[in-house]
Amino acid sequence: MEHPLNLVQSMLDLFANESGLSVILTNDRGEWITRPSGTIVGSLESGPVRGQLEHRLKAILEQYAAIRNGIVHDVSPGVRLVRAPVFLNRRETYYVWTGCLVDERIVNHSAMHNRQGEPKFPWTQVLASAKQNSADTEKALTKTCTLASIVEGLLKPAFAEEALCRRMELLRRLASNYEASEEWAHVLAEAAEEADFIGFAAKTERQRFAVVQYAGPSADAVRRLSFSLGEGFVGQVATSRKAVFWDQVARDPRTFAFSQCGLYPMSLFCVPVFRDRELEGVLFGGSVTEPTLSRGAQSFVKAYAAGWSMRVTLGAVREDRNTNFTRLSTFVETCGSINNAQDVKRLSYILVDMSLNLVEGSFSCVVLKQSEQKVQLVSRGLGQQQAERYVKELAARWSPPADRRGWPQTELYEGSGMPPVMECPLYYQSELLGIWCIALKSPDQYALYREYMTIVAQAGSASLYRLWDKGRVCRGDAVQLLNRALGYWDSYAFDMTHQAQELALPFARSLKLDETTIKQIGEACLVYPYSPAFLSDILRSPEQMELIGHFHAITRLLEDGKPGGSGQGQGQEADSEFSAGGQIIAMIYFYLQFGGDTQSLDQLWPVSPKLRAAFRAFCDSREVVESEISLTAEEEDSRANGVPELPDIRKLKDLPPLSSREREVLGHVLQGESNREIAEQLVISEHTVKNHMTNIFQKLGVTDRAQAIAMVYKAGWNR
Repeated sequence: MEHPLNLVQSMLDLFANESGLSVILTNDRGEWITRPSGTIVGSLESGPVRGQLEHRLKAILEQYAAIRNGIVHDVSPGVRLVRAPVFLNRRETYYVWTGCLVDERIVNHSAMHNRQGEPKFPWTQVLASAKQNSADTEKALTKTCTLASIVEGLLKPAFAEEALCRRMELLRRLASNYEASEEWAHVLAEAAEEADFIGFAAKTERQRFAVVQYAGPSADAVRRLSFSLGEGFVGQVATSRKAVFWDQVARDPRTFAFSQCGLYPMSLFCVPVFRDRELEGVLFGGSVTEPTLSRGAQSFVKAYAAGWSMRVTLGAVREDRNTNFTRLSTFVETCGSINNAQDVKRLSYILVDMSLNLVEGSFSCVVLKQSEQKVQLVSRGLGQQQAERYVKELAARWSPPADRRGWPQTELYEGSGMPPVMECPLYYQSELLGIWCIALKSPDQYALYREYMTIVAQAGSASLYRLWDKGRVCRGDAVQLLNRALGYWDSYAFDMTHQAQELALPFARSLKLDETTIKQIGEACLVYPYSPAFLSDILRSPEQMELIGHFHAITRLLEDGKPGGSGQGQGQEADSEFSAGGQIIAMIYFYLQFGGDTQSLDQLWPVSPKLRAAFRAFCDSREVVESEISLTAEEEDSRANGVPELPDIRKLKDLPPLSSREREVLGHVLQGESNREIAEQLVISEHTVKNHMTNIFQKLGVTDRAQAIAMVYKAGWNR
């Protein structure tokens, strides 16, 4: 803003030279923005005189703060100053001062009667060089107001640009500073010039919204406010979850909560802030002087709230990532310890210690069934009497009736005098072996840890069954356990494993492979996302580990992008050095990754060309085409006969590429059919339809059927 101020200084110098008046530009505290221009410049540059002048101008501005137009001030008997405002934005104002206008008769009379020691206005020391006839006052006021308008035109764009830069910098900081502890409502208050107050009401456990951040008047009182859903402006937006800007709310009864605190808004806004899709709180603010906020201010507040939502969402993602990494590391370590446990007591302590470290509850225990009348207890954090009372009550509750079907499920128990307890059954082959009990700090932890503890409990049950010499865990059980764990950590990879298995088993049978190999391929499809190093200590099957190892070797070769192995090259007809099972898994994985496009298999050079050709023929044989073809090419006849016509979306160029099966499924979706109806039409399982729908949503970048249909319409279908 240095260049505009240079122009302003030149303008003031020119005005002073032409008018004979001295002139200066100050801020709203009387401090100089430019140096004084005119005949008295030299005398005002001394420190004491400048300090007196700034102090006197500040006092005048405070006294007449409500006056927003040009005005003439009597600063001393017979001495007048003209003041005109320069409005730079709604929060900041500069002032142009001109003078002095001197009535010599009054000044001389005042000088004769001036009492000794009475302070004089600083400019009276140079009256001889600033004499004006008081009849020129109106003319001087008009000129000063015109000068102020010119100064405003020079400075206002620079202030607007500076404000825009501050806002952009704020949004940049908001986007990059995910773990900052600063109060972002205060930062917003500095950048939003039109808002006199800014606050943030955070969601609490009891579905209320308490003000946790606030910048503005009546701060202490406003920070004690809280709102329920639907209560006042904040509660209304918390219910609707949509941003609202209100104008002229001075008499609106919904401002009662604020007015009780001494805050009287004339305009108000409330914008929801989300953590992912959950409401985190409501950002609110407004003005006590302006009845409305400009569109620019509204857009900035919305952008700020969106940036805040992104910040807390990404912060939550980071927390979830770190938490999931910790859980996964704990899961791998625990499963390894469980698998290597040499006795039941050691296994029990592994479960107890792991749960105490992870959940940080008050106690954990494992209750193992020895007989119908006796149980074995291993616990930490429970006293003897409390443990006996709890175990007897537990045994009574977990004695299933004779007609109970299915395996028992993990449950939350909240008894009198006890913290909330997660009770995980330890069962194997429908036999209840014991209960693993974990005290929680709050009931909210139940949903957070339920699936995780259930998976660990199943691993513990299998090891317990082995240690009791009742059998050994078969490879299939370990595969199912690992696949279920994968569904907890990575739902997309979990769905891909089942799609791969649905393709691999019938394809392997079509190749006339033996049943043992087919079974190994089907099981390997469920655990291929795991690394061979991790699986080697669990599966303990050389044949199956060979399949997994060959799959990962093929994917590594593809990532390197160069033909490898025994002199193989892309397009050569030599058989692959990898096992048929490993090639099948890699080929199906590659096929699914490319949305079911068989042309993508051309890039799969580590896989035998004969095997690729066989898989293409297999996919073609599974492709079902159902349609009615009019030999007369008259659509009207088919419609008149009531024949349902499947929407043709193949020619829509604006849609992302979909496989032929996905286009077919999407066509049925456009007909309003459910997953079950689509499965019946295409003669496939409902689970397969669900997987196709997941792939369609991911490729289209949507989250539900309505959005997918809207995108097809937007791309030009049915026009």
